[in-house]
Amino acid sequence: MYKTMPYRFTLTLFALILCFGQPESRAQSAAPAPALKDNARFPIGVALNVGNEPGDMADIKENAALINAQFSSIVAENGMKMRSLHPAIDTYDFAAADALADYARTHGMIMHGHTLIWHHDYQLPVWMKNYQGDWQAMLREHVQQICRHFAGKVKSWDVVNEAIDNKHPKQYRATLFLEKLGPAYIEQAFIAAHEADPAAVLYYNDFNMESKSDKLQFMLDMVDDFQRRHIPLHGIGFQMHVSVDGPDIAQIKTALQAVAARGLQVRISELDVSLNQQQKAASLDPARAQLQKTRYRDIVSAYLQSVPPAQRGGITFWGLLDKDSWLLDDKAYPDWPLLFDDKGQAKPAYFGVLEGLQE
Repeated sequence: MYKTMPYRFTLTLFALILCFGQPESRAQSAAPAPALKDNARFPIGVALNVGNEPGDMADIKENAALINAQFSSIVAENGMKMRSLHPAIDTYDFAAADALADYARTHGMIMHGHTLIWHHDYQLPVWMKNYQGDWQAMLREHVQQICRHFAGKVKSWDVVNEAIDNKHPKQYRATLFLEKLGPAYIEQAFIAAHEADPAAVLYYNDFNMESKSDKLQFMLDMVDDFQRRHIPLHGIGFQMHVSVDGPDIAQIKTALQAVAARGLQVRISELDVSLNQQQKAASLDPARAQLQKTRYRDIVSAYLQSVPPAQRGGITFWGLLDKDSWLLDDKAYPDWPLLFDDKGQAKPAYFGVLEGLQE
């Protein structure tokens, strides 16, 4: 019998405040018009920081007006990864993720789940690293417990994240899952997810597929194999962590078109545009900000030109404010990769996205 951890009082209180009203938030007066979501016939999403601690909901409360005005879809940046949802072998902790799903439902937003299977050491549960039992049965149970819990709340899932080796992109990444089960763990995860929630749209999600032709082709070969064998893979998520300098828009179009040609849903799933990869800037330069605006516009335009309307799974931005970006944690230098500055004011990048949507 699997245990689920009870809602903490503080977290529940935050969820009630978010669902049924809150005082004017910091970013309320900063929400520009027209809204991004009102200019798209597909989901416009944002990744939000929510984890297993009640205080993590505070950022959403503080920026609720901006979130609600601009976006039609939300995803937890880290709060629905393996360690967060399945911290012990017989324990699932859905408290924070449920609060976010409730927020999405209350505000008429789509909830995307990220991610059921991911190899990265920091988010693998400790117990899983040391597991000595039946790995196929264990991963199946993990996937199905989560998918059943969120059935009807989560519309789509990143089932497997970053399974292709980025340095040697003609092979799968050497992970604990590959070691224990071979590449079959990928298809097994999709089958398990589909059995648990047949209505959910299931994605494979990865980065650099638009910039590395070998990685793109390896992914396409996997897709072709899955389609021949009727594995329930419904879409591909292109993370699209790019910079103002690359990759070329033609490469992006080629990648998007290749997936669309196979009849799959296509998401730009974690979009941000780095400004400071050369590590030379200490503050946001207006000229570079204009380059970022153009870059965002061109990426959105490429998506609209390359993906038929019925196959547009949406565009999600990987964070709300610049200070929220994972790049600030991952790199030892500043950057300003998102649409809104630290105070919730729209940057030129925001208007670039709007221009792309309105073309």
